[in-house]
Amino acid sequence: MRGAQSYFWGILLIGIGILVILKYQFRLNISLPRIIIGVLFIAIGISALMGGSFSRKPSDMFFSEGRIEVVDPEKEYNIIFGNMVIDLSAIPRENLRDKIQINNVFGNALVKINPEIPTVVKLNSAFGSGNTPDGSTIVFGDHTYRVGEGNPQLIIEANVVFGKIDIVEERGN
Repeated sequence: MRGAQSYFWGILLIGIGILVILKYQFRLNISLPRIIIGVLFIAIGISALMGGSFSRKPSDMFFSEGRIEVVDPEKEYNIIFGNMVIDLSAIPRENLRDKIQINNVFGNALVKINPEIPTVVKLNSAFGSGNTPDGSTIVFGDHTYRVGEGNPQLIIEANVVFGKIDIVEERGN
């Protein structure tokens, strides 16, 4: 599936082409270089906000969908207007060193955890939906879900705003 960025740049180039045709076909008195420079600055700003090539990390999902199978976890995963599956079920115990933060804004996230690894999920929601394997659903507020006891633990802070996060248990490979 093509990302929103490819469509964005394609539409931008078509728009500039239409401006050139309109200027010369209808003999409009507009300054093309000024308009093109202004549109390019706006496009670069929008591209940066959408997670364009300037700031894109594999752990971020902006206006698209994807799946990440995590072995060496990042500290933060962000889903904004996207759909992401984050598979944490195969993380080896030696990689359970830092807290993992998952932020979901206007998106959908499925987080897979291994029931054999001690895990603490701190779920925070504001006008979103957070579902845990124990059947709890949170729309506004917070909820803590625990699996197993012992150290080291996988600690996940999951934040959802106007989106949905589902936590499911799945045994790792």
